[in-house]
Amino acid sequence: MNEFAGYAATHEETMRLYGRSLPEDHRRRYAALEALKIGFGGVAYVARVLGMSRRTVYSGIRELEQMRDGDPNRPQRPSGGATRIRRPGGGRPPLTPDEPVLREALSAVLEAHSAGSPTDPLVRWTDLKPLQLARELVVLGVAVSRHTAAKLLAQTGFRRRSLRKELITGHVDPQERDQQFRHIAELRRRARQRGTPVLCIDTKKKELLGPLHRRGPCYSTGPQRVHDHDYRHLASGVLVPHGVYDVVANHGFITLGTSHDTSAFACLDFGHFRESRPVDSARVANPGGK
Repeated sequence: MNEFAGYAATHEETMRLYGRSLPEDHRRRYAALEALKIGFGGVAYVARVLGMSRRTVYSGIRELEQMRDGDPNRPQRPSGGATRIRRPGGGRPPLTPDEPVLREALSAVLEAHSAGSPTDPLVRWTDLKPLQLARELVVLGVAVSRHTAAKLLAQTGFRRRSLRKELITGHVDPQERDQQFRHIAELRRRARQRGTPVLCIDTKKKELLGPLHRRGPCYSTGPQRVHDHDYRHLASGVLVPHGVYDVVANHGFITLGTSHDTSAFACLDFGHFRESRPVDSARVANPGGK
């Protein structure tokens, strides 16, 4: 049997106008009547026309069936009252930290599973995750979900945080440090105006060579097995990435060494850089042109 083809556009608009004039419970029972009248495919069609879910239409159908149980001359609304639209009760009210029972249970759990910083009295941390907090509260007689536990942690100031590299090692004057960077920026600007190369030379993080673990996935046709521990004696060597970058020409070169990061290695890397892109050695050795 084919699905109902549908009414004309003017009739559908009349259905929508009439549905908007009805209260919530009458609207779903009106949708149920239209769906039952159409038959196969009526639920999906009426839900689409009236802008409601099919579950709402099925609820209206169940309410129509329940109305047959009472007095047919005086049918009762499913809500149980002549003027009431919804059934009594709205489910369990949400728990808030202001409630005494939850406040006492939450305070007891956090007191047992939190510690303070010895250097900052305003910082505290806990070893509980939302699911673990929810389980601890259930033990004390307060049933909450994992999502509610996460909100409780956030409301009490506990959030997922990571270490931030902000503490300065030693004594550093911010004004002097700013003057250093401004001086370097000025030298780079002058060098660019003269056409003198501006080189950045640096060594990146060293890596152990051998069948050791590497972070991140890759595409392969089979499993790649490595040692279960990344001990230094299991490595066949150390990879030293050393790079030279010309800021003005936007050209760089990387040398991967397997020995040590020495001055000779840095000079070798710079020599490879000159071979890959010729640089005026006189201008590099004497940037000022004197």
